[in-house]
Amino acid sequence: MKLEGVIKFHVEHETEVCCGESDIVELTKWRKELRTAGLVGQDLARYEGLGFGNLSKRMIDGTFLITASQTGHLDKLTPDEYVQITDFDPGRNLIRSKGMNHPSSETMTHLAAYGSNRRVQFVFHAHSPEIWNAKDELDLPITDPGIECGTVEMFYEVQRLLQNRDNYWKGILAMGGHTDGLLAWGESADQAGINLLFLLSRATRAISR
Repeated sequence: MKLEGVIKFHVEHETEVCCGESDIVELTKWRKELRTAGLVGQDLARYEGLGFGNLSKRMIDGTFLITASQTGHLDKLTPDEYVQITDFDPGRNLIRSKGMNHPSSETMTHLAAYGSNRRVQFVFHAHSPEIWNAKDELDLPITDPGIECGTVEMFYEVQRLLQNRDNYWKGILAMGGHTDGLLAWGESADQAGINLLFLLSRATRAISR
């Protein structure tokens, strides 16, 4: 299993608070929902105890807010636990950011979804063995199993998949080489979050049959 939390890109980072409480209202709401459902968080019995899952949003100025690296153990995040992505260059595997902590290891993957369509306003990376193991039955797009999470190769792979309109409108893909890893996106936080919970419900029902 490829581990969550290992940063595989170069970061040029400025240490300063990058947002306010009003900027993270929807992310706070959905992070709580997804933690309750076991789709993000931290569990000593899973993934060698590392935090898993992260959330982001597109800002009106064209930058992005994303949860900071290894914050899964926290019940609620403050602005200090968010990072603003001010620029990125996949060709150089480079992220420029501001915040009190460093950006999530999955930042590059989030940016691929945003770059695929201007309609995407929120991206949620979640972990669900139920959905992931039913990915074929649920007819989810699946990234190449040979591509590691958080890499520039994953950036281009997600963009490739989302160039297909049918894949894009499904709103969720499974990461073939990242056990239990999922990526959801939407024009709103509710769209991305509800889609994840709906698929979890479908997958759970299929297991119980």
